[in-house]
Amino acid sequence: MRIVNREQILLTEVDKKLLAKVRLKRTLFLVIAYLSLTAILFLIFMTGQFDFTGTSIEKSIRYRRATNILTGLLLIILTISFVVYYFKAIHPFTRDLKKGLKTVSWFYPAAYKTPYFDSFFLKTGSPKKPMLPIPKNLFDAIEPGVLAYILIAPASRFVFLLDIDGQQLEFNERNVVLDL
Repeated sequence: MRIVNREQILLTEVDKKLLAKVRLKRTLFLVIAYLSLTAILFLIFMTGQFDFTGTSIEKSIRYRRATNILTGLLLIILTISFVVYYFKAIHPFTRDLKKGLKTVSWFYPAAYKTPYFDSFFLKTGSPKKPMLPIPKNLFDAIEPGVLAYILIAPASRFVFLLDIDGQQLEFNERNVVLDL
């Protein structure tokens, strides 16, 4: 894919709502997963606080200390990994919404079809996602010299629209996996 021209335009209200909806979905996933795993860690922590009958005091003190250290370390690791996930997967949507811009890139598309399956792809040139799955009608529209354009949110790399020779493919929150 060779970029011919690139410019930034303002996000429309529909685009802002779409980015906000995708950000909300990812945030809810993050919060629910974090709270669930924290609840499991809390249950593990609570098992170490009970006094067990039939065991010596030394063993119960060692068990309590081990569960406290284990759950503390796991909570720190869990929190750090979820903070990193937030800054990689959710915060870029916030930056895009604050800036209010999207990028329009005109390019000459390059198509790819898998040899054994009927899967069609557009070569994007992006290191994060080098191939973008497209339907067959868009694949058929790709010919040498045909100019295409793509609308992308710059920070989150969310694809809003792909147009190849007048045939358009709009992306929404259901196919959010298709971000560059």
